[in-house]
Amino acid sequence: MKSSIKKMGILIAAAGLFGSVNAMANSPLSYNYGALQFVNQDVDDYDCNQDGLRVSGSLELNSDFFAVGSFSDLSDGRCGSDALSIGIGYHTLFGADSSLYGTLSAENIDVDYGDSDTGLIAAVGLRGFIDHKVEAKVQLAHHTAFDGNTVLSGGIAYWFANRFAATADVGLGTESSEIGLGVRMNF
Repeated sequence: MKSSIKKMGILIAAAGLFGSVNAMANSPLSYNYGALQFVNQDVDDYDCNQDGLRVSGSLELNSDFFAVGSFSDLSDGRCGSDALSIGIGYHTLFGADSSLYGTLSAENIDVDYGDSDTGLIAAVGLRGFIDHKVEAKVQLAHHTAFDGNTVLSGGIAYWFANRFAATADVGLGTESSEIGLGVRMNF
């Protein structure tokens, strides 16, 4: 547990450092952000309903490419896992206020009471504004760790301030499903 808290602290600090070093003018759709969510996840094969925190972020490397990363620490007392992913993505405009993107990430899942596994995540998605304060996304991702998991997810972000949004996400997968609520900050 202490190592999980330490990992989350390191990710938050790194996101803040990189965000401030690479600060760009606020655009309508930013790939420079840090996010914190409370996640409830249901893993089918293990009859496990776990919840906890996920820290994630994105950092624009140039006008087309960005880095992504996340760390989750989920448990329910009899099952649980830590998941760490890091990768690279590419985005391109899809209209005035939206973009298409693709990411390729490496993922490590450390199960509390079982074996751990490492794999890849390949994802494609569409993000865009549906209103001047409401951003929506849809994404299809395939995870290769363990038996594999293909997830169709969607999310919404309500920008209640210039750089801050409340977020809600839902993911429906072949092996697991999840709901996440949280906040995001653009850098």
